[in-house]
This record gives sequence, C-alpha cells and structure tokens, in this order.
Amino acid sequence: FEQLDLFTDYTAAQAKKEAEEAALIREKRMQKAVLEVKKKYGKNAILMSMNLEEGATTIDRNKQIGGHKA
Repeated sequence: FEQLDLFTDYTAAQAKKEAEEAALIREKRMQKAVLEVKKKYGKNAILMSMNLEEGATTIDRNKQIGGHKA
C-alpha cells in the first residue's frame, strides 16, 4: 500500500517507476546473455578491459581450479 498526498505528481512517479523496471529487465537480459556466452565459450570469453592490461591476473586465475594451481 502507498500513502497518497495532494502534492505529488503520481504520473511522473509512475513513468519513473516504469523506466526503472525497463532498465532492470534490460540489465537482466544482458547478464543472462553474458552468462550464456561464458557457459558456451568459457570464462575468458568476456572480460572487462582492465583484465587485458599487463599484470592482470584474471585470465590466469580463470584457467586454474578454484583460483589455485592444480
């Protein structure tokens, strides 16, 4: 339930809520696509650009079992 008042523009609030929901749906679809690509092609298929810099350890750690050399 929501307490209503006379001073709030509920049309604008509803539009803002719908925009936030649309952004959330878009974000969930994007995350699902990333997970599907990683599942199909491996953990190193999609990386953040900072993980490609010299000295970054993400690619090496993804090749290890539990982050440890085995």
